[in-house]
Amino acid sequence: MATPKNMLPDCGLYLTSQPLPGNEQKVPANTIVYFHNHSDSGLPQIITPDHNIHNRWHFHGPGIEFRGLNWAGTLKKLTPEGFYTLRRELTFDGGSWPKGAIVQLGYTREGDPILFIGRVRSRLDENDLFFSDKGLKLKRDQLNVLEPAPVYQEPDDGSSGHAPNATH
Repeated sequence: MATPKNMLPDCGLYLTSQPLPGNEQKVPANTIVYFHNHSDSGLPQIITPDHNIHNRWHFHGPGIEFRGLNWAGTLKKLTPEGFYTLRRELTFDGGSWPKGAIVQLGYTREGDPILFIGRVRSRLDENDLFFSDKGLKLKRDQLNVLEPAPVYQEPDDGSSGHAPNATH
């Protein structure tokens, strides 16, 4: 049996294709939003981006609830922000990045995809990959060059996540 919730898209990062009726100033067309198909009241809600840190949008504040299931159907699902490898060489004006390069996918506030290449800095003070805050704009039809790259994320509790018998 169809219920309103299972008629809605999955929770996640989306691009609006139309302004949200009644909230056109807060949620215009062509804006990234985080969509939740649920809330405490049972209504779907969206949250607009607050700020960007390390090439990822953060969504804070109260969600904007809405009743228009038809409007939810106009949302365009975005490829998740995060880390990927290149399935093939990516050539662009001024250069190219090799097949297999580690990249980070981010977006402009208007939902345009941006790639940031991982690099080892010439001064190796840290054993880290560096991703600049300046990236390469892509067209949406170029996102098929990306292969998800699972990256271990340390726990929020401050523990290192090292294996019990790890050597240093």
